[in-house]
Amino acid sequence: MQLITNITKYLALAILSCSLILAWDGSHTEWIYAIPTSVDEGVSEGTASRTVWIEISAALNLDHRVQSTQVQAEIKNLLSNPAKFNSILQAASPYIYYIYHQTRDRGLPAELALIPIIESEFNPNDHSSKGATGLWQLMSATAHELGVKVIGGYDGRRNVIDSTMAALAYFRDLGKNFNGDWYLAIAAYNCGQGRIASALHRTGSQSFWNLSLPKETKIYVPKLLAVAAIVKNPEKYGVTLPQVENQPYFTELKVKKAVDLKQVAQKSGISMTTLQRLNPDYKSKAVPKKRGNYVVLVPADKASVVKSQLGVA
Repeated sequence: MQLITNITKYLALAILSCSLILAWDGSHTEWIYAIPTSVDEGVSEGTASRTVWIEISAALNLDHRVQSTQVQAEIKNLLSNPAKFNSILQAASPYIYYIYHQTRDRGLPAELALIPIIESEFNPNDHSSKGATGLWQLMSATAHELGVKVIGGYDGRRNVIDSTMAALAYFRDLGKNFNGDWYLAIAAYNCGQGRIASALHRTGSQSFWNLSLPKETKIYVPKLLAVAAIVKNPEKYGVTLPQVENQPYFTELKVKKAVDLKQVAQKSGISMTTLQRLNPDYKSKAVPKKRGNYVVLVPADKASVVKSQLGVA
């Protein structure tokens, strides 16, 4: 009986070994389950099921031109200060899931979800000397054209939902206007459609890389491609992407009446830092009426608490 048991164990081990060898030989992805096809993407098996960066990494499909001198220079610049680059990635954590899924749902390149890294370093309160504001650095006139409200006590350019919807609507139009050439569309987001169209006409070239453009724009596209290249293959560049749950971080609640963020914090246990990070569009701590309702963004796991404490329409 013991002999039979031992033989059975050996057979089971042999079968298991053969299965593992076949899995390894046939496809590395079968061996490591949910890990993406590229082993350079730097995400371990344990994090694959719970970080949104794995999904974003797999969806980055533009040619990042990593062998070009322009992109190589921007990769070098980004990696020259790893602490700063890491802090920017950390700052993206509350917003990146939402923004990436909005690009995906619209059929836009995943690379566009990384635009706030180079526009605002994912700081919704960022304000340029030219007057651009928010994650996407929208100018007031542009925001108005795209339906984003900027009124006394409220600046929708700082709202992650409103600004993202506006920026992606603009990108969708730019993509159509430049016949799906996303290098041109991304450049136009930085310096304007008219300037890109004029440069195309002057040079007779249809390639971004051959155009005479402002220095900022000539750097802008390679910098985004450099960011995308690093996010695509973080291990290759010695970068560890932060852990961000692959699920919504925040939810939008329509509150029955005007409330103060301090009141929300006291009744829900949400820190003021978190509430202000999610609701930077309110210049005061009070939540004004918006789109016919009083709207506040709260962490998704605290939504039920806020609902019970404050009431939701």
